[in-house]
Amino acid sequence: MPGKSTREVIAVIGVILSLLFVGLELRQNTTAVRATALNDLSTGSRDWVLAIASNPELAAVMADWLAGEELGRVEGLMARSTVIALLRNVENVYLLVEAGAVDESALVSYGFGGSGGPFDSPLFADYWARVRHNYNPQFVLAFEAERGLAN
Repeated sequence: MPGKSTREVIAVIGVILSLLFVGLELRQNTTAVRATALNDLSTGSRDWVLAIASNPELAAVMADWLAGEELGRVEGLMARSTVIALLRNVENVYLLVEAGAVDESALVSYGFGGSGGPFDSPLFADYWARVRHNYNPQFVLAFEAERGLAN
């Protein structure tokens, strides 16, 4: 029976090597998914900033939004649409962090916590109160807690 014992040992070694290979493949796939997610987030952020920087009219509207100035119908739509795009980016980052696809530090660059940007506009709190129901409930709670917004 020594031949049967040898075959069993070889089979066990084969199974162990196969499991190690599968584990390595999963790790590489996870790394690739995270890299893609970070690249997509970076691209979205860059595109948002460039959309404002390359459009003087939109830049002026966003400057008025940040200053809390009264906006006309068209300008208000431009500002709200731009803020919606940013909020969707922030929500996306939050959900990716919750899913474990990206590190929590990714949220900082989107103004999730802290201050600065369109979320600090005097116009934002009123706007947020009207649109908060359009976003993921967990995101809403976390965003409001981080930004100090009353719910």
